[in-house]
Amino acid sequence: VKQLTYGALITAAIYPAQQFFAESHTTCILWHSLFDVQLEAFPVLSIAPDNFYFDKDIYDYEARRFELDSNGIYSNDWILKLTVAIEQSKCESFIAFQEDIPKFAYYFYNASTYSIWRSTRNRFIFLYTDELLEQSTAVEDYISGYIFHDQPNILLVNAKHLNSSVFDIKTNRFVGSGRYFGTAPKPAVFDSIQQFDAKLGKLVWKSDMNWKHKLKNLQGREVVVGVFDYKPFMLLSYSKLNASKAFADGTEVRVMLTFCEIYNCSIEVDNCQNQCEWGDVYANATGFGLMGMVLDRRNDYGIGGMYIWYGAYQYMEVTTFLGRSGVTCLVPAPQRIISWALPLRPFRVNLWLCVISYLLLECLALAGARRCEQSLSRSAITGSNWRQSLRFGFVSSIKLVINQSTNYVTSSYTLRTLLLANFGVSLILTSVYGGGLAAILTLPTLEEVADSRQRLYEHKLTWTGTSPAWIFTFNAADVDPALQGIIAHYQVNDAEAIAKKALTEEIGFVVERMTFDHLANAELIPDEALSRLKLMVDDIYFAYTVAYVPRLWPFLEAHNEFILAWHSSGLDKYWEWKITADYMNAHRQNRIAASQKPSLDRGPVQLGIHNFIGAILIWSFGMLCSVIVYLVEIWNFK
Repeated sequence: VKQLTYGALITAAIYPAQQFFAESHTTCILWHSLFDVQLEAFPVLSIAPDNFYFDKDIYDYEARRFELDSNGIYSNDWILKLTVAIEQSKCESFIAFQEDIPKFAYYFYNASTYSIWRSTRNRFIFLYTDELLEQSTAVEDYISGYIFHDQPNILLVNAKHLNSSVFDIKTNRFVGSGRYFGTAPKPAVFDSIQQFDAKLGKLVWKSDMNWKHKLKNLQGREVVVGVFDYKPFMLLSYSKLNASKAFADGTEVRVMLTFCEIYNCSIEVDNCQNQCEWGDVYANATGFGLMGMVLDRRNDYGIGGMYIWYGAYQYMEVTTFLGRSGVTCLVPAPQRIISWALPLRPFRVNLWLCVISYLLLECLALAGARRCEQSLSRSAITGSNWRQSLRFGFVSSIKLVINQSTNYVTSSYTLRTLLLANFGVSLILTSVYGGGLAAILTLPTLEEVADSRQRLYEHKLTWTGTSPAWIFTFNAADVDPALQGIIAHYQVNDAEAIAKKALTEEIGFVVERMTFDHLANAELIPDEALSRLKLMVDDIYFAYTVAYVPRLWPFLEAHNEFILAWHSSGLDKYWEWKITADYMNAHRQNRIAASQKPSLDRGPVQLGIHNFIGAILIWSFGMLCSVIVYLVEIWNFK
């Protein structure tokens, strides 16, 4: 006859357990042979830790093990079984017994990190009896895992004997200052909340602790935020406060500061010890920089205009969006077009063809009129007279164009009328040409510049930033050809090199356009370099910024709800404007923003040699031709 164990009734009879599992998708039970658990109202996945039976399971565990091994991730039977249980069965609540408690607590974080599926509603019940404790095992060894310090929803059920009818129910304290950050195991503090008598079927004692709402008041619990200086998202200063405290602020830091004001938590700043920027995450679930610190749980909250990168999302959690960020560039400003063809630009090609045709007709008309005049005056008709008439027509046409008179005395009214008409037309042509040339010299024509996404691709302009994170957002194989070409010309340089290149080289420099049009990452560009740069008119791409937190971060659900309220109340706009005004140079911001569009109201501009270089080139060409002709004449008539 099987002995009745009241541990079989505890999870079904106790009200807190019912509340724990009410919202769970699936409850995973690490089955123990001496505990008979019955949860009829909930979907249950039973796992036997003493024999996992991989070969008898319908799931292909070996394929999952091979995937982990190929990524360089260590795994054992515990990690593999828990990972698959979370992924495939969507386990959110867990029950573990006796000697399985420390093993589960140790391997659960690995499994939750490697599982691509994740939950924000994890619940844990751990049951043990003093009778089954080994002589060398203390209760502190059961509750020394990191999970007992880091998770709020834990119930610890204890009885003296296996057939005891009275059970003590405790929960980990979680709230309050003095959070444990060490890596060595340390017993967590538990508070008794209830005592249940299975024979009577009721609670015989109940504390006044509101243990189900720990997250409503964290009582000063520390939250570690990773911060490096990246205005206006976040900034760090040790000069504003005493030496033992750091001053942190920023548009995204303010989100966490306000959250902690509401939920009564305290913020500790980790300045990354000069190891930051954003960093990256590798396939083997390790990383560097700020991302690596969040992955290692040294930081709770990683911010800084970070986008959703799939490699990081595989092993960490992301909050809902904090803002919109557009990646754009400061590119070389357009230069004035200086060419020998500058005097030809007042008229278009078709108009120049009309002018040349008119001059040819004018030349022929004047030559014919002069020849007729000579005929009427009974002059000898010879071939040389036709040549003289054509020469007269050509020279007179040129003189009329440049408003010069001729020394030829005409007696024919026909020729006089024709000269007068041509002179009037020449006055109109020269006036129109002069006005067009004056406009070109006054309002310069600028060359095409790579100030849009398409032109950046067409010009194949090199652009640079301080981190490869600017091109992590998308898979280069899945984007359009223009974006692929832009990515191919991206270079990584340190801040000092970027400051030097901004003064000399023709390359683009990454800046970040925030939700309400302020600019980040522009502080690297020296003031004296801004005059030779302009802001692109559109974004290379845009993404939504998020905060990265470790898997199983207990505040994620409450924090996401808070962020949505933050946006709907307009605090995101208020703090972006205020942080930018308080900590950034407003003149620089306005100057960079104004460079996006050319300013036409420049007032009087002093003319320089570049205004006349086209005419000087033509004059030089004419002088060279004159010298050559002069030398040829001297040679022929020598």
